[in-house]
Formats: sequence, structure tokens, C-alpha cells
Amino acid sequence: MPELPEVYTTVEGLKKTIIGQTIKDVWSDFYVNTACGNSQTIKNKKYFDYFKQIVVGAKIISIEKKGKNILIHIKSRLNLENLQGLTLILYTIIIHMKMTGHLMVGDYKKGPLQDSYNQFIHLVFSLSNNKHLVLSDMRKFASVTIFETTKLHQHKTLSKLGSDPLDPKFNAKKLFEIMCKKKRTPIKSALLDQKAIAGIGNIYSDEILWQTDIHPLSFADKIPKEKFAEIFKAMQKILKLSIKYGGDSKSDYRNVFGEKGGFQNFHKVYGKKGQKCSKRNCSGIIERIVIRGRSAHFCSKHQIKYEY
Repeated sequence: MPELPEVYTTVEGLKKTIIGQTIKDVWSDFYVNTACGNSQTIKNKKYFDYFKQIVVGAKIISIEKKGKNILIHIKSRLNLENLQGLTLILYTIIIHMKMTGHLMVGDYKKGPLQDSYNQFIHLVFSLSNNKHLVLSDMRKFASVTIFETTKLHQHKTLSKLGSDPLDPKFNAKKLFEIMCKKKRTPIKSALLDQKAIAGIGNIYSDEILWQTDIHPLSFADKIPKEKFAEIFKAMQKILKLSIKYGGDSKSDYRNVFGEKGGFQNFHKVYGKKGQKCSKRNCSGIIERIVIRGRSAHFCSKHQIKYEY
């Protein structure tokens, strides 16, 4: 699943390629049974028709990230029933790439489609520069919705997201305060809680805990306070390193040009079950367990479990 570095990389790519463009048309084959809880996403045909009415003719004005969400802000000119003529309204297209989604820009019929992971295209925006913004998603789990920009603070998901770990205002003290509230919660699960810290997933939580010698089953509220300075430092270093190398493409993720990122070449623990631990002077073997439904890779030799 794309995490903070992959979302950041995507947003930066979109800023360079689609801001200022007008959406001429939109197509999707995401439709599924609306009884499956997708009534407020474009997977519902009626919602998609509503979505299309707003976005066609709209101009892309800015793009940002919030947690693992990509926010594409647009100016839409709508002909509202109770008003005279066209009315300008600001909307935000909210895209969560989920497990296997990624956005690409260009002529989606050429080049990048040589990579099999880029061939599962289920959403296409036709732009005024004759290029396309497309969403490739093998498992079709991605979520695409639209919301009035001025009301985003009321959005039921976005409004509940926790701190961004790369926010300049975020620090070790804030991290400690957040984790202290996660009573008897495995630190692995606490790091994955998007209402606590937004943007970290399986890959980066494993790498952070390996780097700081903390067992993923350690209770978040039992880890010594001084360790959170180490966790914060490792978090910053690892996330920024991944951004530097364009995100992690061990699985499906590709950037807006359909290209792989490179952080998978720097993994110390994630996906290395059965391999010798690479920590200096450590003779351990990397193990994999499941914690609250999520996988965790770790070395039981040097990663300490804090429980009491």
C-alpha cells in the first residue's frame, strides 16, 4: 500500500504536470454493487454521474496530501437550479490509492503500459493539454470521492487524521504524548493508527522499529520515554530517504510517469523473513508475525520487547 513517501512523491509529480489544466472528460469502470458500502464513492454509478457533473469543465488549481490521501483542488462552474447562470464552487477530489493503486500522467496508451503493474486502468481524466491523468489499480480497492473544499474540516475521515510525521511542528515530545495514550497497544499497531500518526504503514513501521531495536509487540505506553527521541529520529530519516529515492516499489507502486521508486533497495527488515539480520554484531534471523491483522517483520535477537 502506498504510504507517506509514495503519496508525497505522487503529489509532487502531479504538481509538475497537471496544475492549471482543465478536465475535459472523465471515464471509469470502477462500478460495483452499491450494497458493499461504496455508495459515496465513484464505485457507485449514480455517485460517479454526480462526480462527473462537477469535474468536467473544472480547472485544477492546487494539489496536496493529507495522510495517505491525495487532494486535488478544482474550480468547478456549475449551473445550479436555484441560482442564475454558472456558479463557481471550489471542490476537492479525494483519492486514496489503497493497496495497489497509483496515478500516472501522460499518454496512457504508450510507454508506461509496458510495465504490467501500469495496465489496470480504471479511471481516466482527459485534460486540456491532450494528456490524461489515470488511476491504475490491480485490485480495484482505491477510493475516489469529491467534497466541497471549504467543508473539508467536516470530512469524516480527513478530519480525524493524526499528525503528519514530517510536519515541522511534529517532534519527539509530541510522538511520546501520542504513544502514551495507546494503552496496552502494540507499538506496531500504534504506528499504523492513522488517527494517531498519518501516513505510516507496514513498510516504514517495520523499518523504524528495526532501526531503534524495538520489538513490534512492545506496548506503546511501556516504551521508555528516552526511546522516543530515537524513534522520531529514525522516522524522519527513513521517510526522507524513501522520498529521496521516489518511494517504495517492492510491490505495485509507480510514480506519475509510470516509473518505479527505489526505497525497496534499502530495506533492512521488511520482506526479509528467514534472512540473517544485517544489524552490526547481530546474529539473529528475520521473523514475520501477524499483529492485529497486519504483518510485522523483525529480529527477535536485537529488538527488545517492552511489556511491563
